[in-house]
Amino acid sequence: MDKSFNYIISPEISEFRKFSPKLKIGVLASGRGTNFQELINLSEKGDLDVDIKVLITNKDDAGCIKRAESVKIPHKIIRDNDFLHRELFELEIVNNLINHDVELVVMAGWMKIVTPFFINKFKNKIINIHPSLLPAYKGGSAINDAILNGSKITGCSVHFVEEEVDSGSLIMQAALSIRDDDDIESLSKRIHMLEHKILPLSISHAGFLIRSNFMENY
Repeated sequence: MDKSFNYIISPEISEFRKFSPKLKIGVLASGRGTNFQELINLSEKGDLDVDIKVLITNKDDAGCIKRAESVKIPHKIIRDNDFLHRELFELEIVNNLINHDVELVVMAGWMKIVTPFFINKFKNKIINIHPSLLPAYKGGSAINDAILNGSKITGCSVHFVEEEVDSGSLIMQAALSIRDDDDIESLSKRIHMLEHKILPLSISHAGFLIRSNFMENY
């Protein structure tokens, strides 16, 4: 982790939970897959007790595909425009997750808003990482919005997914200062570094809640 900038993480969870058997996760990603790669690395080192059962992407050229192939993680490309209805698209995703016996769904750069149909199939078992300090700057242009608004502080958040976009219960957040000379590229780079820090810890905590059945009555 680059120490060239200051940041704050809350809550200050620094250790991963242990799972036996390993927590079975499915990852949904639409882009380069740098968060996905961090999960692969931590899993291979034995730091994070997860079994990445499947990667699902909606983009043929997503960088995350090669990352999955390089370590022989099953992957599936499911394109929304291949289906007549949104529910059929999501049903295909749900069936793939169920077929791989996934316990926790991790949205790591998944650029599609999910419907109540999807959410209810994995109630309280879907988490998402978002590049802002929620509830500030919801939606798909959070980093740019923070700069345009003149914000002095931003960061990233991991939350459980609810029907309202970017509104579910927070698991962990990381905050950093916005520099006067920041642009989208420079700020995104630092935020992504914090995402790599808090997403694995949030997966560990969410897995603990799921395994302990806490979320059944949440």
